[in-house]
Amino acid sequence: MSMADASFQERLARINAGQSYVAEGLLANGELHKIRKRQEKGKAPKPVATMGVQEKKKFPFKRLIISFLMGIFAFFGGSLGAFHATQSVPSEFDQYRPLVEALGPLGMSGVLAFFMFYVSGFRSVWLVGTIVAGLSAASFAEPHLARAAPDLWTQMYSADYADAKKFEAFAQATRWGLAPPPELAAPEAD
Repeated sequence: MSMADASFQERLARINAGQSYVAEGLLANGELHKIRKRQEKGKAPKPVATMGVQEKKKFPFKRLIISFLMGIFAFFGGSLGAFHATQSVPSEFDQYRPLVEALGPLGMSGVLAFFMFYVSGFRSVWLVGTIVAGLSAASFAEPHLARAAPDLWTQMYSADYADAKKFEAFAQATRWGLAPPPELAAPEAD
């Protein structure tokens, strides 16, 4: 019998007897106990569980916030892109103008959001839903942001677009039953 066969037979006999094999020096010096204590205190890396109960994963708050912001950025990027692609001077990108006009600002925002979550790897149901929530929140907030910062919207888009969004904010506020903005409030009679 060769040396390897003898070693295998000894190991098989120990396994069948219920004895476990520990590397020499670990138990004799108490090093295994020290390693376990350091692992419990968080000072040593814990062994990765391959069987049994897996560690519970934490809820991805940071990724949810990032995906919400990605939805907001996708909305404004798609909106700006669609506006400037359809309202700009002729350029070499005119061949894409019919596609951009057909998609519109929300369609362009959706394409940009799809690209962003494909590139970022945020593909779970929670993260995709949060991207869509960011798109929706930016869509509803845009008129009110345009009303609050008309100079910025005039620089990004045009004066006509900023005015249209301002009046859309007024319409939204009255539709929701809120008080009309001070600019549209009727003067008080004395």
